Amino acid sequence: MTARRFTVLTALALSLLVAVGGFYLLNGAARRVEELLVMAFLRPMGGRAGLVNGHMFQLLPPDQLAFRAVLTPYCSALIPVLALAVIGFFILSGSVVRRLVSVLTATALILVCNVLRISASLWMGYEFGGTALVLFHDWVGTFFALAYTMAGFFLMLYLILPSPSAKIPRAARVSDVL
Repeated sequence: MTARRFTVLTALALSLLVAVGGFYLLNGAARRVEELLVMAFLRPMGGRAGLVNGHMFQLLPPDQLAFRAVLTPYCSALIPVLALAVIGFFILSGSVVRRLVSVLTATALILVCNVLRISASLWMGYEFGGTALVLFHDWVGTFFALAYTMAGFFLMLYLILPSPSAKIPRAARVSDVL
């Protein structure tokens, strides 16, 4: 095995370890942060929305039955954030500062968009009932999550990659990568 292949395999193994370990360790804390941000965003509803029993929102619509919605680990922004972090730190190259700034910027975009997605889903449920929440979450929310994850990835790449006018010493060969 060549040194380059060993480096690539090590980076992939570390990526997997950080992604899975990060999800396991940060899952609860990330959801709590998102819940607090969602509740701040839903503050105009007054006391008709709240958090109960850990990672669960309770909504009290004025003209409908009250209902609860759970913020599952897979509705959190943690998965796309970890994915972009391991790509930015273990797969892409460049200065550490540039990679850090690009990953943090993409993380901020993803977090804000995910809070908007969760808040919009809860608002739909508040206005039109629990069934509307599920429908909105499953269709519009899923599409929006894909769109903002891709936007975060493209933003990260834009910030990491050199400018078009930068002088690149030579073109990479396949043998440089493998």
